[in-house]
Amino acid sequence: MKKVNASLVVSKKLPNFAFLFSIKVNMKVLEAFQIPIIALEDKSYHYTFSGDDSFFAAFEQDWVEKGKFEASADLTKSALMIQVQLKITGSIELICDRSLEVFDYPLEVNEKLIFKYSDHSEDLGDNLFLLDRKEPKLDLSQDIFDFIALEVPMKKLHPRFLAEEDIASEDVFIYTTDRADEKPASTTEEAIDPRWAALQKLKDLK
Repeated sequence: MKKVNASLVVSKKLPNFAFLFSIKVNMKVLEAFQIPIIALEDKSYHYTFSGDDSFFAAFEQDWVEKGKFEASADLTKSALMIQVQLKITGSIELICDRSLEVFDYPLEVNEKLIFKYSDHSEDLGDNLFLLDRKEPKLDLSQDIFDFIALEVPMKKLHPRFLAEEDIASEDVFIYTTDRADEKPASTTEEAIDPRWAALQKLKDLK
């Protein structure tokens, strides 16, 4: 029997079942934010959604990791486009930049999305999208997450520090040496072109 060199044997890597299971769970969570549109008639519809920590975990990011919200979507379908008035209320969990305390930050979002039918899907910016006519579902999960993420303030402060910030901003005194009723000093002599000065001298000699 021919001996097989173990170093030449290429082992087949087993799939990471934990990773695959995580993807499946994330997709399951986000499926709740999909609206089947292929069979919708040209009229208005109302949808409601709710999300919690599992919603934010599905995006696998550290910008917003925890929160709870309710969302409603008033969808109007026509032959040319789909318009969605999206309203979101709730709160997200943030960490105070000053004290490192965890606190709930309230949020309220009211945005309008426009999806124009096309032969492909594309994000045109400013809440305007091209939507493939063959697309069977309208997935609002990414839009909801993006709108919530945009609500995160640049400076995250616990509510107990907000009053101090307001007082500090009121105490700021801006000093300036300029007076509103003063006009810039004007020179009494205007700059004269040398050629005109020479002509003026000839005129004075007459």
